[in-house]
Amino acid sequence: MTFWKNIKYKLLTKGFGLYINSLHYLNAKFAANTAYTLFSVPRDGVLKSLPTFLSSSAMQKLNFNQYHIQTYEWYGTKETILLVHGWESNANRWQGVIQYLKKLDYRVIALDAPGQGLSSGKELNAVLYSKFVNEVCNHFKPQFIIGHSLGGMTMLYYLATYQPNFIKKAISLGAPNRFLRITENYKQLISLSNKSYQGFLNEFSKRFSMKPENFNSSSFIDSIKIPLGIIHDKTDTVVPYSDAVEIISKHNYIPLYTTENLGHSLYDEIVNQQIIHFLENNCFKS
Repeated sequence: MTFWKNIKYKLLTKGFGLYINSLHYLNAKFAANTAYTLFSVPRDGVLKSLPTFLSSSAMQKLNFNQYHIQTYEWYGTKETILLVHGWESNANRWQGVIQYLKKLDYRVIALDAPGQGLSSGKELNAVLYSKFVNEVCNHFKPQFIIGHSLGGMTMLYYLATYQPNFIKKAISLGAPNRFLRITENYKQLISLSNKSYQGFLNEFSKRFSMKPENFNSSSFIDSIKIPLGIIHDKTDTVVPYSDAVEIISKHNYIPLYTTENLGHSLYDEIVNQQIIHFLENNCFKS
């Protein structure tokens, strides 16, 4: 069964690429828009029903332009921590982390990204996501912020762009560095031609007034002045460990905690412990 699922997936993805490559010669603009839409619309992460754990929170919807942002709050007497999840996910991915933080009496806030969980929208990208994060931050005023995967990259972009004065520390979990590496993987996955791929990159530049080669976590960190810690796993097959190495090579003052055999999710008690140690001491426990 797995074999045939893999065959079906490959045929489907390559079929999209063939369609976009052919469309490029008929209508290059429409082809670029199609490539962008395929890239930026998650296939998973929407909640059709509310998980039991999330129902234990105080839920609130915030309005932002035409969107509503679903937020979740667990009360505590200590500092407020905002959790920012990644691609094709939702706030429920933080269940283990939140349970750990609750025992220590932290106030915890989580949100669902655009088009994920119970938030509205279809498209998901770091720029739009950062606007959601900005709305949530302005409402709840967290002192600490933690982002996983795309949520980590979004968090860094948000901190660099909005410069919130109430956030004192941040932790990135398994976050990518170079946006171009992500798009290059996309190009290879669906076999985009060079011309179609360039049209796709031009569409990104047009929408966000930023060249894709400049959209990097290490560049965002240049403007971040608060203590920042990075946790990344050596066996991560989604965002390779080399991304963390690239960031550290440019910012060697940033503490990096390396795990092994936890993969991209980083679900483990030791990660929870290191999160708290960094928030309390500005360093990871050796």
